[in-house]
Amino acid sequence: MNRFHFCLTDRANNFPPLPKFFRIKPCFYQNVAEEIPQPYQQLVRRVYKLWMLYCITLCVNVVACIAWWAGGGGAVNFGFALLWLLVFSPCSYTCWFRPLYKAFRADSSFNFMAFFFIFFLQCVLAFIQSLGISGWGAW
Repeated sequence: MNRFHFCLTDRANNFPPLPKFFRIKPCFYQNVAEEIPQPYQQLVRRVYKLWMLYCITLCVNVVACIAWWAGGGGAVNFGFALLWLLVFSPCSYTCWFRPLYKAFRADSSFNFMAFFFIFFLQCVLAFIQSLGISGWGAW
C-alpha cells in the first residue's frame, strides 16, 4: 500500500456537471459546504454566483452581437464575442474562481495572490470591453 494513500479520496469530480453519455468527464471536485470553512462559505458562494453572472453576460453579448450582425453590422464582433465566450468562461473559472476556492480551502496565500492578480486583469479587460470599441467583440 502506498504511504500517500490517505491523500486519495473516493469522491468523484462533479464540476462542470456533464451528462453521463459524454466521453469527457468533470475535471474538478467542488463542494463548498464540505471543503470551505463555515465563515467563508457565503463569500465563496457569492464569488461563484459572480462567475456565473460573468458567463451569462458573455452569452448575452453573443446574442446582442448576433442581433447587431443581423441588423447590418459586421461579423467581426460576433466572431470575437463567440471567442470571448468560449475562452473566457472556462479560463475565468480555472484562473480566478478556482484559486479563490483553493485559497479558502487550504488558507493559501499564493492562491489569494493569483486570484487578486488575475481578477484585476479581467476587470480591466471588462472595463475596456464596456467602452464599446468597434471590432472588439463587445456590442
